[in-house]
This record gives sequence, C-alpha cells and structure tokens, in this order.
Amino acid sequence: MFQHRKAILAGTALCLFVGASTPLRAQLSDAINDAMLGGSGQPQVTNPPVQPPAEQPPAAEAPALPTTPVEPPVAAQPPAAPQPVAGTTPDPQPAAGSQTEPEPIAPPAAASNDTSSPAYASNPGPGPMPGSGAPVVARLTSGDEPSLGDGIRVSQDDITNGTIGFRQVMEIGRHLFTQSFTAAEGYGEGPIGPREKKRRQMTASGLGPMAPFSQIPWMRVHGLDAQACLECHNSSGFETPAGGVTPGRTVRPDRVSSAGSVSAAAIINPLLEDPAPAWVLDAFRERGVADPGNMYAVFLRTPPHLFGAGYTQKLAEEMSFDLLAQRRSAIDQASANRGQWYEIRLNSKGTGFGRYQVRVDAGAPPPPPLLDPCGQNTALSERCDLIEGVSEDFVVRPFQWKGIASNMRNFVRDALNFHFAMVPVELAPNDADMDGDGIPNEVSIGEVTALTAFALSARPPSQITSGDGAEAVAITRGRDIFEGRAGVDPAVACVTCHQSSKTVLNPVVSIHDPRQVPEAVAIASRESSRGASSLLVTGNGVGLGQAAPRGLPLPVEREFLDGGQTPARERAVQGAAQARESGGNRLPPGAAFAFNLNMNTPFEDRVFLASQPRLPSTSDGAIEVPLFSDLKRHKMGRCLADVIHQQVDRAGVFAPRDQFLTRPLWGLSDTGPWLHDGRALSLRDAILKHSDTACADDGSGYVSEANGAVAAFEALSQQDQDAVIAFLHTLRLPRDTGFDSVDQNR
Repeated sequence: MFQHRKAILAGTALCLFVGASTPLRAQLSDAINDAMLGGSGQPQVTNPPVQPPAEQPPAAEAPALPTTPVEPPVAAQPPAAPQPVAGTTPDPQPAAGSQTEPEPIAPPAAASNDTSSPAYASNPGPGPMPGSGAPVVARLTSGDEPSLGDGIRVSQDDITNGTIGFRQVMEIGRHLFTQSFTAAEGYGEGPIGPREKKRRQMTASGLGPMAPFSQIPWMRVHGLDAQACLECHNSSGFETPAGGVTPGRTVRPDRVSSAGSVSAAAIINPLLEDPAPAWVLDAFRERGVADPGNMYAVFLRTPPHLFGAGYTQKLAEEMSFDLLAQRRSAIDQASANRGQWYEIRLNSKGTGFGRYQVRVDAGAPPPPPLLDPCGQNTALSERCDLIEGVSEDFVVRPFQWKGIASNMRNFVRDALNFHFAMVPVELAPNDADMDGDGIPNEVSIGEVTALTAFALSARPPSQITSGDGAEAVAITRGRDIFEGRAGVDPAVACVTCHQSSKTVLNPVVSIHDPRQVPEAVAIASRESSRGASSLLVTGNGVGLGQAAPRGLPLPVEREFLDGGQTPARERAVQGAAQARESGGNRLPPGAAFAFNLNMNTPFEDRVFLASQPRLPSTSDGAIEVPLFSDLKRHKMGRCLADVIHQQVDRAGVFAPRDQFLTRPLWGLSDTGPWLHDGRALSLRDAILKHSDTACADDGSGYVSEANGAVAAFEALSQQDQDAVIAFLHTLRLPRDTGFDSVDQNR
C-alpha cells in the first residue's frame, strides 16, 4: 500500500542579485511587500524548510546563425548552490550564457528544424498532511435555490477597499464553484442569444440533429452543458477505505477542483452560433471546406484538474516576463544600430523557446512600448519562424490543453459564459444583455475575482511513496528511466518535455482588475462611439478563449510594462525582513486581488484545509514547483492534431492544429481517461498515442516530437515499462485533510 508523504523532500533557495547598477524596478514588488509579506502576526500556514537547488541545464539548441553567447545583462543566474538533500536529484537551472545578449548577425538564413529540449530532473513531490474533525453543517439548501443571493453578491470595490477580506473572498469563490446557477439569475440564453438563435434555426422543421434540444434550456453541444463548475471538475480518483472486508474501492469524497470524466467533456463547435466567428469559417476555408455546417464537434476537451493552478499561473507569468524582456533587449540593440540584424536566444527557467531575430531600418519610427505580435509591427523587420513552443506575442499560456488562456481570470470569465451563459460584466459592460435573456450584469467583476481566487488557491498535487520494498524499487527505477538516468537515451527521455520542476521567484499571485487597463477604456470608448457594445474582448463568439483585440495588452503584458520591462529575477520580491506591514489593504497596481502562494502572512486569514498543505518555500519565498511540464507547446503529430487551429486569448493569434501544451503530470494518476479528448483509457495507452504510429497516415505531414520517446519506451523490457507506469501512478491528486475523519465503510 502506498503511504502519503508528510512533506516534499526538497525545495529551493533563491539569491537575488540586485546591485546599484541594476535596481529592482518592478512596481509590483513594493505593493506586494506592503500587502502580503512580513508583519508581526502569526502565520496561518507553516511551510517546511527546504534546501537550496542546484543548477539547471539550458534547453539544447543548435544555433543556425553566427552568434556569440555572453552573460546577459538581465535574468542573471544564481551562484552555485549547496549540495542538495541526500537521495534526491538536483533540479538544474539554465547554465550561464544560455540566455544571450543580442548580437549582430548576418541576414537571416533558412528556418531551422531544431526541436531539441533540455534534460531535466528534480526532487520528489509533496504529500498530504494529516487532519481531523467532523463536518459541521449550518443549514441545508435546496437544489433550485439561486446561487447569487445575499452575502454572495460582491462588488469589486468591496474587495479592493478591504471590506471583503481573504476568507470571505475564498468562501464566496467556493460557493460559486460548487453551486448551480438558475434561470432566475441569468442561466441560459434568450431568443436572440447567439446559440439560441442558431438552435431555433436548426429545429424549426422539427427534425435534424438538434431537434430533441428545442424545448430544453441546455444544449450539451457547444456549451450550456452544466449548471455548476463542480459538475465537470469532480473526479479525484478512487480509494480502498480502511476497515472493509473486501478490497473494494469507492470514489474519493474530496472532489472539489478535480478533473472530469468523458461524460463531462466539452464539445466545442463555434459553428453553432449565429453568427459563427469569422476565424472559424476562415480556418475551414483554408482546409478547402466551403460549408462545414454539418459538423457535430470541432474541438473535444476533457476537464483538467485545478490543483496547484496558482503556482502554474505564477510560473507562466515569470517565464513571460523573461521572454518579453529578451525580445525588448534585442529590439533596443537593433534600434541603436539600425540596419543591422540582431538575434537573441529565448530561454526561461530551463526551457528553450528558440530564437528571435530583428532589424530596425534607418527610417523606421521608434518601436512603441506595447509591441504587437511578431511580424505585425510596422517599425520592425522580424523573423518569427525560429520561435518555438510559444505564441508570436511571447506570452506563455499555462491553461487549457493547447495553451489558450494566459491567466486564470480569462479562463473563468469565458467558462462562465460558455458553460452557463452567465455573462460576466467584463464581457458585457454598461448593462448590455449579450445573451438576450433580459438579465444584464449577470456576474459582477468582484464575483469573477472571487471565483478566480478560489481556483488559484487549490492545494498542489502530491506524490506518494510505497511501503512495499519491491514496489518502491520499481518506482525508483521508473523515475530514473523517466528522467533519462537509466534505460533510455537522455535525449529522448520523457523529462525533455515533462520537466520535473520549475522555481517560482515571487510567491504573490495576482488577479487582474479588467477596469484598471487604460487601453481597455480607450477601446470601450471607441466602440461605444460607433454604437457598438463596449466589449473588451472580441472575435471568438462564446468560445473558451475570448480574444483581446489589437492594442489591448494582456494582464501579463501590462504588468511587464508597469514593472519597467524587466525579467522575472529583477522583479522578484525581496526577503520578508524588508517587507512592511499594511494589513493587506494595498493591492499591486492593476490587481483586483492578490495573495501569497505560501499562505503564511497575516493577510491570508483562516486558510481552508482544502488549500493545504502548501509547497515548501525558501526564506525569501521562492518555491520549487514539481509540475512535470515545460509549459511549452510541442508538435504532437497527425494522430492528436485538431480539425482546425484554435484562437488564443489574443485576436489573430492561434495555437496550430498539431501543437499542444505539455500537460503538467502532477496529479496524473487520478485524472483518467487521459489526453485532451479522453481517448486513452490507460496510462500505457496515453504514452503510445503520443506517436504517429498510433494512426494511419492522413497526408497532413504532421510529425510528432514524441516519436523518439515512444519508440524508446516500446524498446524497454516489460519490467521497465511497468516501472515507468508505477512511477507515474505515484503522481496523485492531493487529499483534502478535512475528509480524514470520513469513514466510507461505516
């Protein structure tokens, strides 16, 4: 039997190099120090001490052009760390010189096909902590009771000014996640809603594929497929309860924030809107399909779990800061030496994203602070085909299977609209009734903030260990194979994409306030002057990925600009000893809410057991996150490719048909069936389906980057294959210690 760990075996340490010549310029830091760290109060959660990490190697890249790596002026690497804890694998950081100063180069040559990735290894992950106590119920509520009642409805102003504190925000967010929305408060669409209008067209004859849906308030296909978040995010795996007379299993009781089964899969078909989004119609035309109206589904997506989402968002933001800073550094050099091409390697936290090349011509205007995606800037000559695994706007998107949403708020906002037709005010301001049901202002900005905060606060997944000697040996062997230390060539080991861990430098995660973006106000005013609704996003119908229009920065870009356009290490929060107490009433610029992922400051009052335990942190708050992902998109070949490309949360930027975000593996064992559409009914099947040999050649020309890794797995002995699977089964969704007293065999 597996025994839960009591703590992560090792974590990280952080050394900040902030000299007089390189000040800590991030405006975020001072506000975070005031609001979130330090102070005289007792912490709510105590994080275990950790040992500093060792260095990580960079992503392997074969340079296609003559560049001279030098130590970069930004994102300087920490000094060599002390010896890691015995029995663990050091978690490397990029080697010095892997991120280069922009250098003059010859005019661009042909595109490189280099897709190599870094070798990466890490320490084992965390385990749950014991807890006790029977549940206490204040009152039972009925199934048709409105979810947005007194004490739940909240304005953003009440959160911003501190009237609503941390605990209240989390309780409201949990309520909105678990409760069912009703028609009385805005669930569903009216006769002129984009999906309802299409449905009525399709069912007018009383026949056809949508005829049975004509008299019901939900659709199941293309949203309107649930009444609560919990309906889809509710499967946390199985367990054998203690005290039984058989080895019979049952479902775990701690289901909130979990993954979803095949029955909960989102069947996404933007063609079932009137009008259908232009980008979808254009994508089908590019494939030679003039009338795709008879399609049942365009995208199929099984619901992923939300555990550890706050850590994942923070990692992606810091990686985006690094990539945006590297792009700006190259542009600055090119601006100072006009007519000369410059190149810079793109790298963050051990993941390589290819190379970026730029030239500024003699008569070109100065590049603006807010840049358009690569290739769309009139002031620049840019080469974009060498960028790998990240969109051409250099923003790392950690959420959804293909990396669509750049932050959790964007996903929550769009999911409310897609699944329930509960239209957030930030999608329909000024009392607009975008779904035609006669109910404006269905979900306030403050309520989206609370739901987002709850999602980001979920405890991280855990890793368990075995008390059985032979099984423990197999697990260790499986991890060694997974990380390329035994059995396979390290160049094709699973860890080249599923990197074992990455380090968060700044432990404070923010939720942006959509009202605080100056560009959004300008866009809303411009649209309103034309008589149109003042939408802040556009062009994607009601899909799961509303698109920010040109000129509107994403929150991570706005934070990058406000922080002096510096990389993550320069922006990192200083030690707790330098923080000043402010009672949590001062939010970072542009934030609707923020909290410390360590949940150990006075601001995080009365932390839910469901949010614990937290990952270990260093004395200055840095956190090693064992997510098993590089947060990079990879080409997955013809078998997994979508029907068309998918638009991200920026207009005109798409995730290609065959590219998917490396799925974080923490929690993997409890999230079957596996892969983006649930096609794999076992972990072994999921591994094999990464290869192009899993299906017939369709002539698309797509080739999976995982072909070598799958071939290496198949070449292993049956015993070693079983060992890899045994290791993967140690990556579990975390126990909610609030359920430790529940006896399921009683």
